[in-house]
This record gives sequence, C-alpha cells and structure tokens, in this order.
Amino acid sequence: MSSSKPLWLEWALMVLISALLFVEFFQLNGFLFDFLEHTQGVNWIFLPAGFRVLLVLVLGLPGATGIALGTLWLNLPAFDSAHQLYILSVCLASGFGPWIVKYGMQQRRHLNHELKNISSASLLQFVLLYASLNAVAHQTIFWCFDTTNTAPWIDVWPMFIGDTLGALLILYTFKLCLPWLRTLARPKA
Repeated sequence: MSSSKPLWLEWALMVLISALLFVEFFQLNGFLFDFLEHTQGVNWIFLPAGFRVLLVLVLGLPGATGIALGTLWLNLPAFDSAHQLYILSVCLASGFGPWIVKYGMQQRRHLNHELKNISSASLLQFVLLYASLNAVAHQTIFWCFDTTNTAPWIDVWPMFIGDTLGALLILYTFKLCLPWLRTLARPKA
C-alpha cells in the first residue's frame, strides 16, 4: 500500500502543474493576443494549444486531466446549472482531444510511447491532427449548445489556424531554449 502513495502523489502533482501551466498560458495569451480574437473562444494565435501538445506528449493522461481541470477553473464563473454540460464538454475536448490524438498515433506506430526519436514530421502531424480535432470538437460543442451566434463552418478555420500557430510557436520556442536549459541542468564541476 505504501508504494502506491508516491505514485498517486506524483500523478496528482503532474495534474496540478499541468492545470496551472495551462491557466497561466491562457491568461498570457489573452494579454498578448487579445486583439487577435476572432470570436469568443476563437483566437488566430492560441499559445495554450502549444502547452496542450507539450503537456500531453510529455505527461500523457495526467497532462490531459490537468488541462481539463484548468479549463474548468477558467470557466468556473459561468458554471451555473444552465451551463454545466456545456462547460464539462469544453473541458473534456480541451484536455482529452490531444490525448486521443497521441493515443491514436501511438496505436498506428507513428509516435513512440517513450517519444524516442520523435521526428519533425511526426510532431507536425501530431500538431495538425490535434488542431483539426480540437477545432472541430469545440465548434461542434459551441454549435450544439448555441453559444454566441456560432458559425461552425466559418469559425473552425481561425481556431484551427490559431491552435496550429500557437502550438508551433511554443514547440519551436521550447526547441530554441533546449540548449540553454541543458546548460542549466548540467552539474557544475
């Protein structure tokens, strides 16, 4: 029984860190790119999409759960009895959409379970599949719950572009920072 406690704590910590990172990058995106909002919930550049990709690729299910909980946290002010199913649907799409793409790519052997030798092509494929699934899922939810005069066949494109650009910006920024991060991680002699 004692050996499961550290695993449970590790999982809970990964969920919490994922939720906090997603919420903070959501707020940063609003600060930096609020002027690029197409409609409510649809941005031409959406940095949290990059963190969805990173968190799910690296942390898997705890990352997806953290993203879903972070999305719930961001939507708590609107969480009344009339909007519960809508918000829960958005949370599930936000957190588990990228996880479904990761799972599907792993099953088709386009992505290694340990992410060893991940190629630029498979990473780009992941981003494009994730952005497609995310845009379609969110626009379907918006349309089903008739939020803010939705036009799903129009709004799906800015959301797809925003998720793709946001994911690529975060991934390439992370890639550019890797050498610097490696020097920080090296023990001083």
